[in-house]
Amino acid sequence: MIVLQTVFFFLNTVTDIKETATAVNFTLMKLISLKADTEENIRPTAVCDDKMPNELDLHSVLDVLNQYLMHNSIQTKVAVLKWIHDLYTKLPNKMGEYFDILFPALQRTLSDESDQVVQQCLVVIAEVISSPGPEEVNNRGANSYYNKFMVSLLFLFNNEKRLLDERGSFIIRQLCVLLNAEEIYKTLAQILRKESNLKFASLMVEHLNMILLTSSELYEMRNKLKDLITEDSKALFCCLYETWCHNPVATVSLCLLTQSYSHVCDLIKIFGNLEVTVEFLIEIDKLVQLIESPIFAYLRLELLEVPCNQNLVRALYGLLMLLPQTDAFTTLRTRLSCIPSLQLNCDDNKKNQKEIVPSKYCKLPTVVKPFC
Repeated sequence: MIVLQTVFFFLNTVTDIKETATAVNFTLMKLISLKADTEENIRPTAVCDDKMPNELDLHSVLDVLNQYLMHNSIQTKVAVLKWIHDLYTKLPNKMGEYFDILFPALQRTLSDESDQVVQQCLVVIAEVISSPGPEEVNNRGANSYYNKFMVSLLFLFNNEKRLLDERGSFIIRQLCVLLNAEEIYKTLAQILRKESNLKFASLMVEHLNMILLTSSELYEMRNKLKDLITEDSKALFCCLYETWCHNPVATVSLCLLTQSYSHVCDLIKIFGNLEVTVEFLIEIDKLVQLIESPIFAYLRLELLEVPCNQNLVRALYGLLMLLPQTDAFTTLRTRLSCIPSLQLNCDDNKKNQKEIVPSKYCKLPTVVKPFC
């Protein structure tokens, strides 16, 4: 604080203040890093209960950082987050003692208007929740902050719909880059499965599904789900499916992705018993757009295979019958008209034998109930 006040007193222009503040920040961070490294090297030989001479006063440092995390300047907030990240990587055990204080501040920062601030905040959070704390190292357990953060993130999205609409995709995608994408999706799916607010659960599944189908960060996960060859991929599909059932159209798109076309036909039959709302039709419209996108190029090419997959054709015609005569209806009808007429009458027994039936791996018919 004294350094900042001195800089402001002696310098006149904003440019000078910024340049000097940057230099001071860099130098102080370097000094703190050296001191932290020294403490970590000395600590094993020191008595744990005795306070080391000239020991870094983390409490005072974090108190100042916490204050400036609420500053208006983007550069200031990014610098503060870099400080916290650096301190955590240098002194993970000591920083763990203060993270209960920092955690709420980091959660609030996720609502910041700057992408740069939010991205740096996610870097800090990812470092903390992916690194085992002292208790987890001793017990060989998972970091307790991982689930805690995921629950709090969903709580934040539930209370700030604007944040979910405008920044939800950015936050989820960044987390998938910084952490394991499959683990993030499985954790979120497990939490949402118990969500009492079904409207929010459906909305959240819609967002997660769109990110899964369109984000480049989830390319490997999409490929893993596409064939359902390994037991791991089947388990991942079943985990997602149970939660995706909160949203009918998202469930259909997940089954199309996994090439479970027979089950898609069963789901579309159930749609006949659902209330057809404007939101429901808009979601089907978006699904048709996705079918026409590069993501589902393999599905469109499969319409030309011999023998033809009648389940796939029936599923697409089922979607067509649900749509009013809009642009999406015309688009899908045009696509289906491209199927050679000879293919529609060919024997499909061989193709049906190859298709993976999802119900073989998890009890799908009982999971569909949340649609109602």
